[in-house]
Amino acid sequence: MPLSFTADSRLRRRSEFQRVFETGSRSQGRFLTMVVAANGTTRARVGIVASRKLGDAVRRNRAKRLIREIFRKTPFPPGGQGVDIVVIPRRELFDAAYVSLETDFGTSLRRAVARLPQRTHG
Repeated sequence: MPLSFTADSRLRRRSEFQRVFETGSRSQGRFLTMVVAANGTTRARVGIVASRKLGDAVRRNRAKRLIREIFRKTPFPPGGQGVDIVVIPRRELFDAAYVSLETDFGTSLRRAVARLPQRTHG
């Protein structure tokens, strides 16, 4: 597994984010909220929504760097299918240990993927 975070690992367009919010399953963790939707591929992609409620630009960018790093280290695909993930960080994220963030990310991801409808074709 490559350890880089490439352009094809990101959600970029507004329409991609909208599709995930409209069709995805939501999971709340201690430090983040996650919305996951199947994308019909074998790859996982991530998008991060860090609003101004999270803090100033420095804090928002720190939250995004942490989430991208955790995503990069997470083995995919979970459950054998490609997913698009939108992560909404919470302010509590800044006070948490990195290990706790990893655990919360993994737990939220597994919970959201388990709620997805299973593909019927192989």
